[in-house]
Amino acid sequence: MTAPKTNRRRLAGYAAMIVLTLIVLRVPVVQNVVASALIEFVDITLRTLRLPCALLDHDRCFSLDRLDPTCPQCM
Repeated sequence: MTAPKTNRRRLAGYAAMIVLTLIVLRVPVVQNVVASALIEFVDITLRTLRLPCALLDHDRCFSLDRLDPTCPQCM
């Protein structure tokens, strides 16, 4: 007997949360915060995906040959 009442209350609660979320997301400040958070998330994801490639790219690595005193290009 309590199951239909619980389901109606749960449905009303979910509907209220959705409406409240939509109202909050209409505020420009909240939109700016969400947009900047998404941009930051994309930037962090791109940096994370570039990390393995950077580790495998030996052209960018610091070489100890630069410290060789007999090398004329290093002077």
